[in-house]
Amino acid sequence: MARRTYELVTHSFKGGRFRDHGLDIDVLPDLVAYKTLLVETAKELWRRNHPDRQRLPKNFEDSLTLKFYEVGRGSVSVPLMREVESEQTLFAPPQDELDEAVELIAEAISAASSDRALPEALPKSIVPLFADYGRTLRPDESFEIRPARRIAVVRYTCREREQLVRLCERGYMDVVDLRGEIRAADLDGGNFALRVPDGSKILGKFLPEQESLITDALKEHQTRHLHITGQAEFLPDGRIKRIVSAERLDVQLPGPERYDTTARPVWEVVAEIGASVPDREWARVPADLSKNVDHYLYGAAREEE
Repeated sequence: MARRTYELVTHSFKGGRFRDHGLDIDVLPDLVAYKTLLVETAKELWRRNHPDRQRLPKNFEDSLTLKFYEVGRGSVSVPLMREVESEQTLFAPPQDELDEAVELIAEAISAASSDRALPEALPKSIVPLFADYGRTLRPDESFEIRPARRIAVVRYTCREREQLVRLCERGYMDVVDLRGEIRAADLDGGNFALRVPDGSKILGKFLPEQESLITDALKEHQTRHLHITGQAEFLPDGRIKRIVSAERLDVQLPGPERYDTTARPVWEVVAEIGASVPDREWARVPADLSKNVDHYLYGAAREEE
């Protein structure tokens, strides 16, 4: 499987230290902090896109490899290249959570620059990471970020960093997906207390039409748990302060989720997908794929016959 690279984003350094087109090595931690922002955002987006999965795929973070091979002029421009494995003859760059993360980070910086609300799709738990990004910036300097899939450039200065750090200090709102045991309910006030698996309790609000679900879950709290998706208020350190709205409630058995008897058999789905793949693509599947799947997916050593 060949390694391919494509430009993900260009990160430029502007200001006094960079007018000679040289990259001061003191700013390298900011490139590392920028990558951390991208990777952690991509992780949260993947979890959001796969609510039924408990863990990230094996070697997920290792697959988000970024490199730069040159330093361009104007003052100093660093094209950050993503390295991926692909067997395609005509390589098409993927569009996945990392690409989305680049766009969302740029939108967040643009929002901070114009005092607008952060993009709704941005995982708010990553906002505290902006405290590490731009630590080396001086008052006359800025970073310019241009995602490869857009022409517009966003500018990041000490002001944008301070604005984002202030957001962290006062907490934030974000989507939440929780399972736990209802321990108390106030029917007059529309409040409930949910004990989550780590033993902590989180207070929340429910609507009048959700009252019967709440009371049923409370009455059978030892044998029934509540699954909640909605909006929550988070503390600056990422802990949930309270559930503001429960947009969806489901009463479930505790432990692993039950089998959905209405779901199509997996072999039918696989057969349908297989039938949609052209014969020429099947011909490219390695003959030893079943034995060396880790080699083709993750680069492990190949097992010989």
